[in-house]
Amino acid sequence: MSSYESNSSFHAAYHLGQYQAAIDATVADLNQHDFTTRFWQKDATLWTQNAEAQQSVRSFMGWLDSPRVMRERTAEITQFVHEVKQAGFQHVVVMGMGGSTMAPIVFKSCFHWGEGDLPLSILDTTDPGTVAELEQSLPLQHTLFIVASKSGTTAEPLAFGDYFYDKVKQLKGEKAGENFVAITDPGSKFVDQAKQEGYRHIFLNFPEVGGRFSALTYFGLVPAACYGINISALLDGAIGMMKDCGADGPVADNPGLHLGAAIGYLATQGRDKLTLITPEKLSSLGLWLEQLLAESTGKHGKGILPVAGEPLGAPNEYSADRVFVYVGYDDFADNESLDKLRALEQAGHPVILIRLNEPVDLGREFYRWEIAVAVAGIVLQINPFDQPNVQESKLATDRVMKAVTEQGHAPDAGQPAADQAGVQYYADVTGQNGFAPNAGGVLRAFFGQARVGDYLDLQAYLHETDKVSEQLAAFKKQVQDALRIATTSGYGPRFLHSTGQYHKGGPNTGLFVQFTADHPQDLPLPGRSYTFGTFENAQAQGDFETLLKYERRALHIHLGPHPEAGLDAVLAALKAALVA
Repeated sequence: MSSYESNSSFHAAYHLGQYQAAIDATVADLNQHDFTTRFWQKDATLWTQNAEAQQSVRSFMGWLDSPRVMRERTAEITQFVHEVKQAGFQHVVVMGMGGSTMAPIVFKSCFHWGEGDLPLSILDTTDPGTVAELEQSLPLQHTLFIVASKSGTTAEPLAFGDYFYDKVKQLKGEKAGENFVAITDPGSKFVDQAKQEGYRHIFLNFPEVGGRFSALTYFGLVPAACYGINISALLDGAIGMMKDCGADGPVADNPGLHLGAAIGYLATQGRDKLTLITPEKLSSLGLWLEQLLAESTGKHGKGILPVAGEPLGAPNEYSADRVFVYVGYDDFADNESLDKLRALEQAGHPVILIRLNEPVDLGREFYRWEIAVAVAGIVLQINPFDQPNVQESKLATDRVMKAVTEQGHAPDAGQPAADQAGVQYYADVTGQNGFAPNAGGVLRAFFGQARVGDYLDLQAYLHETDKVSEQLAAFKKQVQDALRIATTSGYGPRFLHSTGQYHKGGPNTGLFVQFTADHPQDLPLPGRSYTFGTFENAQAQGDFETLLKYERRALHIHLGPHPEAGLDAVLAALKAALVA
């Protein structure tokens, strides 16, 4: 077996160089302290000695048993899908945020849709252009809408549900509820609303399972079954990984423990940028891992930053803050990436290779990473199951929305540092001769703050198009080439429920660039005094205020009514700024 083939036992290979001995010692130490027994008994003292925090840990460890629990419920889900098809539905839309939609995104991207199965769409943005585009593409009368909210209070999925319920009601009257399904926790207020509106079905999930650990619960499995995925096989793979990780007693080699110990220890040594490399057909896995890693570990000034979608470069393009993880298929010879990873390993960068046989192995892989993140929390000495900073952005958004409701508009953003080519730049930066007067000056001063070990995060509260995604990728490449720092990006408000926790709670090493735009074709929200566009802008403003509260280096760029043209202008200014 060559060094870049997978280990046949666990389909993973580790190339950790100088760190191998210390990571082996970390695994040995955990095992000497009866890790496996304590872990499966949900012993919260593994993570914290604080009694209150221990209760928090125990209250969110239900995911450990979810594959076996859900394996007993596959018949229920399968029967539901059969009834939906018999009722004549032609399309399914999953509406949620964060953990409610990440797994369905992966399933849709990684599995082939087959004839006789229901095509799947996911709505996880308040961008009015995206909502309108989706609405126009749907056979509304024959579309099943899954409103997914663990708490039953998350603003975005409730807004999506209200919007499309109103649209379907115009077509079907009091029978509109037949087109709607709820997935939520028992006792949530949303249960009452779903019953009142006559929802076709209400799936009650498990309150002891946090959103980012819910891929193998109703949140992931109901959409997967609608799409035609064999959820029994998906869960069987996860149950196999449970056993490999010690669910039925101590094991000689624990794949979740090894992965978690490796990424946790490497983070303590400054290698806290987990750079994920995948073939194109597995690229969506990065979205799921982003939330799992960032929201679980990014707190108390610590964390593991997932870097997904960044082109793989040569060794001299990276600082000593990286660990590279490749996830691919056994039958896919991605020789270009593997050659580059070999060069990175030879240059001293840790490299981990994970292989899947087929898409259904994602059940196994989801579970491996969930165990690994829990173990990394032990190594980092943090609670991986809470998200203390996520609520702050929600509260900041609420404050903005209160002003909108009372005053008819959002609080004033102040004067831009520069206004050029129809684009406004808002940042507290200064140039050599005082306040930067133009776009290039603002960008030069902003990126002049970059230090070794920093990262860039682009936060795009924009309508997601191929062109915009290409422009964001070009922005990241310019910065990476010039500054040699890690680069990440996300569309808002999706990332608020994903990497947003890391941005505020993790180490203060981020350079944040937020993009917003006008909404010339906005959409009203039923029963509310504001629109989708106003809601999205409020989320952006609330998040920006929260970044500044935590003294993060942040730049807000408003692109005006034509975001693609605005981004072209920004890219031109950036190019000049970085070479100056």
